[in-house]
Amino acid sequence: MTVKIPTRFEHILGDDRLSSTPLIVRVPHDMKQFDILRRTTEIQGGGILSFLSGASGCGKTTSVWSASINMSDRFEPVLSVPATVPLREIATWLQDNVPGKTKKSLLILMDGREASDDTVGLRQFMATLNQFLRSRPDIIVCWPTTNDDWKQELISMARMVGGNSLTPASANVTISGPPKEAWNDVLERLFIQLDQRLEDLGMSAESIAQAIAENETVGDFLGVVRDEIASRVDMVQLAQDLPEILFVVTSTSAVVGEANRLRRAGTMVLKAEELVGYSPRSESGKWWQERNKSPQHHLAYVISLFRAKLVTMTPSSVVYSIAEYGPEDMRSALRDKGISKSPANADTTFQSTDFCKYINGSGVNELTSTIKGKTSDSVLNAYAHIQQLSARRHKVINQAICALAEKNVPTFTASQGSFEVDLGEQDTYADAVISLEDRELHLEFHHLSDAHCKAASIAAYIMKKLRVYANHYNITPR
Repeated sequence: MTVKIPTRFEHILGDDRLSSTPLIVRVPHDMKQFDILRRTTEIQGGGILSFLSGASGCGKTTSVWSASINMSDRFEPVLSVPATVPLREIATWLQDNVPGKTKKSLLILMDGREASDDTVGLRQFMATLNQFLRSRPDIIVCWPTTNDDWKQELISMARMVGGNSLTPASANVTISGPPKEAWNDVLERLFIQLDQRLEDLGMSAESIAQAIAENETVGDFLGVVRDEIASRVDMVQLAQDLPEILFVVTSTSAVVGEANRLRRAGTMVLKAEELVGYSPRSESGKWWQERNKSPQHHLAYVISLFRAKLVTMTPSSVVYSIAEYGPEDMRSALRDKGISKSPANADTTFQSTDFCKYINGSGVNELTSTIKGKTSDSVLNAYAHIQQLSARRHKVINQAICALAEKNVPTFTASQGSFEVDLGEQDTYADAVISLEDRELHLEFHHLSDAHCKAASIAAYIMKKLRVYANHYNITPR
């Protein structure tokens, strides 16, 4: 699980995981500057070219988007000129892409354009832009810069071509960006959208406070957080060759709702606080509560390191996997209970499980506790029989399930996988190690009776297994 923290606003715009609007922190001083620019265009009756200066990472690009969002009664949504458009072609691009006039001002962002040696092209651009803006008092072209010498060169050329009306004194803007006391809020907003917390990443509030104190811009601060996350999660995963763990819990149809209490929608990643909360008095729950006192040993951090997820299978999918791929004695017992071999039923029931949806990549974006449909008595009786055998026939049950999974998701190569893999600890095994596309999954199966199909039972089992993995890979003290 790679957690990528964007350090620039343009990174956010290109990230499908993030919505930009909730991430913007309003900076009153900077907003006032854009209001002054708008009034300048109204007074002189023509558009202007404004230069936004400030240290790299202070929030120049963000300020443009912030103005259009926080003052939407005065500004249209931002129009951004692609950085791939050559300087000499920008004027043509503007003529083709700028919408017609409205009662609001339009901010046009020219980002990603530092010093250029194309003096002729720059002069042509300024001349064409000057002509274009004379008839468009609603337009403010914003050009962020970090190099003062380059900015002064641009201002000089703009005034040589269009006088002070193209770039008036008020158009030379210095962006402050969010103050340090707002940086933690910026990070928290990112974490909310990324569905992460400090505990998930092995970080503490003290380390964030130190990063704030030691950096000068919000971009640099986010860069330090990004690098710290990489060192604590990605580098640890690589250095210690940590496996990705997938817990597969089967039971009656209630298992889906019970599991939903312990995992996150979409990703199926386990939720540490809920695991402990549902089983605080279990031996493993007490053990993890002690480890949670340290960010480096916190259950949430361990879940992140192992990319631990939880999926489920309903009774019909388990029953038909045994009917198709189980040993003859178990298939015979199912026939006696009214369940016959049926490839169509096996495929249909398996494809409806979130286990299938996870390994085929379709995902489950909404988690509910509502039980959907009704399971027949014959299937419930058959599942109860299988579950009773799970302690001593665990391996063959798991092999049958994985065979059905491979039939429906060929990239899940169960036929080439291993079952009951020794982890190197006394009497400790991974139920299965199977490749899924370009990564290897450690699967841990737990087959529950209807009486034990509770979030508390699932949580206690998962925490016990994660304790074994954390100890085995020397992540937590024993």
